[in-house]
Amino acid sequence: MRIYAPILAQSPGRATADAQRQEKHILDKTTNPTGYKTMATSVLMALKRRPVSINERDVGIEGEWIDPALKGPEKSLAEAALDAVLSKDKLKEMGYAVMPLDDPPENASMTVGAVRMCDRCKKQYTVKDILDNDKDPIACTYHPGRLGARTMQFGDKERQYSCCNEGIGSAGCCKGAHVYKDKDPPSMNAKIPYVPTPSGPKEKPDTWRAIVALDCEMAYTTAGMELVRITAVDEHNKTLLDELVFPSHMIIDLNSRFSGIKTLEGAKMDLAAVRKELFKYVDSDTILLGHGLENDMNALRLLHERIIDTAALFPHPKGLPFRYGLRVLANKHLKRFIQERADGHDSFEDAKTCVDLLQVYLKP
Repeated sequence: MRIYAPILAQSPGRATADAQRQEKHILDKTTNPTGYKTMATSVLMALKRRPVSINERDVGIEGEWIDPALKGPEKSLAEAALDAVLSKDKLKEMGYAVMPLDDPPENASMTVGAVRMCDRCKKQYTVKDILDNDKDPIACTYHPGRLGARTMQFGDKERQYSCCNEGIGSAGCCKGAHVYKDKDPPSMNAKIPYVPTPSGPKEKPDTWRAIVALDCEMAYTTAGMELVRITAVDEHNKTLLDELVFPSHMIIDLNSRFSGIKTLEGAKMDLAAVRKELFKYVDSDTILLGHGLENDMNALRLLHERIIDTAALFPHPKGLPFRYGLRVLANKHLKRFIQERADGHDSFEDAKTCVDLLQVYLKP
């Protein structure tokens, strides 16, 4: 009990369990009573010489326990995960913005008055900053769910929308305003420029983190999709940043079904301010972690090369552009159900899930 005294409160049964394992270990290693007594005496003497434990990892049976003084320093999550950082070619393949950015298409910087394709119903429309209250808020008829194969009676399969179980060609089940989003970094850069993460000093401030998990929520504006919330957690799932963000352009739709954001009341920061706050914890040496993180980096208009994407850690067998959703990965690898809320995603839950998935990936 002397060795286990510091951890008895946290693990009251650990000493008894290890004593039983130690006895079985001796029994398995010996073939007769004399050998058993000799080994038991040797183990007892070693246990008497062993120092009091310093934590729950500093206990165990003789033959397995290693003196912490003889161990090398434990790797941090960031050090252990270095091999999972995406190469520049992989970043490009997965749609991340990387330097140098290509020239944007003609009129890419144009917002109000531009003719765009609606991201929901795929019809052409003219972007407005002031909506006609009678027509524009219900101009778009669409399905918010995804198309998926569903097995019907007698084994036939039919592609149906997850939102209403209607098939291809059916009228949409929801109405809203027409919205659009740019999908190529040059066009996004023409409207709201990207910035690189700042180079970090060799002597890091106390606030700096080696790895940060991010999840962002976006809304539709006259400039496409813009950041309206950012959550950042460290490798211990401690919240570093959780802020609502004012977009740079007029809001058309908060995308509440997916973003979970119903109002920006209480928001204090715009994009520049929230990036400045993020840079207290993040520099070019930090590993940024997330799922489909290219979307979050686009929302932040951030250029960064040290990226770990859980979509790449657990790739779809068909390869890109197919990807498993974070919800599927959490269920499969963490036995956890996420994104169950009817009112949208929880960005803290999503960021934390990415940290936990990385730890699962790194387990031997």
